[in-house]
This record gives sequence, structure tokens and C-alpha cells, in this order.
Amino acid sequence: MNKLEQTILYLLARAKEKGKDNLSKFELFKFLYLLEAESYKYTGKSFFNSSISFVRDKNGPISIDIYHALNSLKDKYINLTEVKKADYEFSRHCISLKNKPNKINLDESEKLFINSIVESYIHLPMKELKKIVYATEPMEKMLEAEKKKKVKVLKGEKLDFNCVTLDEDVIDMVAA
Repeated sequence: MNKLEQTILYLLARAKEKGKDNLSKFELFKFLYLLEAESYKYTGKSFFNSSISFVRDKNGPISIDIYHALNSLKDKYINLTEVKKADYEFSRHCISLKNKPNKINLDESEKLFINSIVESYIHLPMKELKKIVYATEPMEKMLEAEKKKKVKVLKGEKLDFNCVTLDEDVIDMVAA
């Protein structure tokens, strides 16, 4: 099982511990995106060792790598279902933990980092989560490019995490 798959399972387990039995695809994609963006912000490098890429879609960043991981985890470890609510016109694609693997091969610092993402964002409404994602440097850079090209969405355009500025506290610690 690769790091992305293990991260998804750990994230789903943590969400369940926080009272959310499932995450929508929208939420999962945003949490994984924020994990990557904040990894660049606090470590200067990719959480996933650059083995995952995000591209622009109409509702923000998505990743084909996440779709592949979900397909790989489907049936054995996760359930993928669609739920329709009366107050929303579209079905919600839900992902829930079916069977937690015996061992998740993430080190303690990686688990702590994922926990910080879960703690920060798990109970936010989707609209607020989207707003936070759009305020990250890679998305701001993408929105700027869309504005410059006078297009609504540069669908499929790769997001660049190298534009993320390292947190000032980290810079101070490294300089000390």
C-alpha cells in the first residue's frame, strides 16, 4: 500500500474518531490538498514526496492519483456510496472506512501532521473549506493566471506548490 492510500485510510479513521463516519470526495480532496500545501509551508517539501499532483477543476484542486488510490482501496478498506439530500440537487459521493488495516506505515510526525489537518478543518462547512483552499498560494496563483487569461477555469492545469512560502517561524528555527 502506498503512502497516499495509507494517508487516506488514516484520515478516514481520524475523521471517524471526530464524529464523521464518512467524508465526501470534495472533503477528502480538499484535506489531502491542504495536507500537501501545509507540508510545503511548514517543511518546504511535499508530504507525498511529489508522487501526487493536483490540477485545477471547477471546484478547486483534484488529483487523478487520489482517484486511483480510492479505486485501489475500494471494497477491501473503504466504501464508496452516493447519498442524495433533499436540500441539495446533487448526490454526495461518500467515502467511509470499511476495514482499518492492521498497520498503517506512517511515522509519528506524519500522523501528527495529518491530525493537525483533521483538527483544523474536519468540522468546517464545505463552503468554508473551499474558501480556505482557494486562499492557498498555489490556488491564488492559479486564480491570477485565470484572470490574466480571462478564463473562468484553467481546467486540468497543474498547481505549483513551489510557490508556497515557508512559514516565518520555520525560517527562524532553521536560521537559529
